[in-house]
Amino acid sequence: MNVMQVISNLEVGGAQEVVRTLAEHLAAAGCRTVVCAFGDGPLRQDIERLGLPVELIPDRRSSVVDLPGFLGEMARIRRELNALIDRYEIDVIQTHLLTTLNFLLLTLRPGRPLQIYWTFQNARFVLREEHLGKRKILLRPKRLAHRLLYRWGGRRVDGLIAVAEDVKTSIQAHIGGIPEAKIPVIFNSVDFRRYQIDVDRAAVRGRLGLRPTDQLLAVVATFKEQKGHRYLLEAAALLGERRPDLHLLLIGDGELRTALEERTRALGLAERVHFLGTRRDVPELLAASDGFVLPSLWEGLSVALVEAMAGALPVVATRVSGTNQVMVDGETGWLVPPADPAALAAAIEALLADPKEAAARGDRARRRVEKLFSAQKQARDHLALFEQAMGTNGREPAQPFRRTFHES
Repeated sequence: MNVMQVISNLEVGGAQEVVRTLAEHLAAAGCRTVVCAFGDGPLRQDIERLGLPVELIPDRRSSVVDLPGFLGEMARIRRELNALIDRYEIDVIQTHLLTTLNFLLLTLRPGRPLQIYWTFQNARFVLREEHLGKRKILLRPKRLAHRLLYRWGGRRVDGLIAVAEDVKTSIQAHIGGIPEAKIPVIFNSVDFRRYQIDVDRAAVRGRLGLRPTDQLLAVVATFKEQKGHRYLLEAAALLGERRPDLHLLLIGDGELRTALEERTRALGLAERVHFLGTRRDVPELLAASDGFVLPSLWEGLSVALVEAMAGALPVVATRVSGTNQVMVDGETGWLVPPADPAALAAAIEALLADPKEAAARGDRARRRVEKLFSAQKQARDHLALFEQAMGTNGREPAQPFRRTFHES
């Protein structure tokens, strides 16, 4: 079976990490896998080092307002996708983080026994006011149009893969009219071996200008409203006098970075909150930390959370979509309400006050990830889904490639 993973870009991010991990382990399970993206990024080299091909197609630049330009670019993208499908003899296409292009892929099916799956990475995927800029008056009609389009397309794809049960519930609520059997749930997962490493904690901390005795909590998340960083900053301010040695590592970047840096200075936390930007040494940074915090307002199923648990870190997280499936409150960490700095501060205080209990919860978190959220299980679940659809539709398994990827 020959599978193409299609994603918006190859920047560092949770969905991109899912594609990298899934491509690697689908290949290990016997699928010939290619990754196609509409924007380059650091993960391309990671994927190519695995011996897997990456194809880049220039994204469209014209909006639907420029109808001739929009249609011309969509036609060009369609030609390039068709060429890739023929070149690699693709049987299955799975998309991530696409919007309009999700629907373009449906035009590739005539005359081909091609499976198409849309992956939903977030429980709040519906159009929101912030997506419209100054055109907020169009919110209701655009939401209706999106709903009707997704309902039409959802009936024609082979499946809408939800990364958590809460995401499936959201699909059913906001799209509707899609048979439940067409919304399989396959958890986002990680290669837990990457996060079970020994590091010189003092050396890693020293490179960050920190002492071995400092209490260190890590956060890996894009700086955007969804991730709730501002509530964590307020929680850290509440803990200020009681925990003078507490430091936060904010790993990531995004549109709210400047605003968060300003808020950090206003709260008097500039010496204790460290904005590290996008990093490629996340496993080492996690291993050098005492715990992990995820203050999100909503999620799909956070890859960063699973990574931290794989590294046996005790976790404080908000009780939002996906997170309450990954964690067990009181057993693998602490769950608190979203947008509640006081509750967040209390949970962080509990983590830091009892290192023995925190370590025990971290160890239970690691075992839970190994059992339920391993990359190998994720690949097996996808492969079973693809094979089931092939049998249901009366399709024969694809013939092997006439050439290897390295020859193409």
